[in-house]
Amino acid sequence: MPEQSKKSRSLIPLYILIALFYIINSFQEGGNRVLLESVSQESDFQVNLTEGATYKFWIDNPNGPEKVNVTISKDSYIVLQNTFVLTQPRKSYLPENPEFTVKESGIYHVHAKPLNPGTVYMEIEKLDN
Repeated sequence: MPEQSKKSRSLIPLYILIALFYIINSFQEGGNRVLLESVSQESDFQVNLTEGATYKFWIDNPNGPEKVNVTISKDSYIVLQNTFVLTQPRKSYLPENPEFTVKESGIYHVHAKPLNPGTVYMEIEKLDN
């Protein structure tokens, strides 16, 4: 058997291990994600949040609307309410990635309303405490 063929075969287990590593890693990254949605018009979502956990809210897409109103609430209890404004020089939204906690576990309502045309991606991530 040619030497080159033997070397190629001996690398197959290494390629398999590398592929498995990246697959497992990609699943673990999404493990703390509570919400990931694309929003281009007024939208409502439900998320399950846990008391005592800290969450971070992300909004992303430099081609999105200039302003987006976001409210996270449960009945009359408002956890987060803000208008996110796209800052042109930095291409990011202010306030940046606010953190929040909830006073009771349960299903929360997320309401997003872009104030200009465009699409943004909203994400709520549970932080490791």
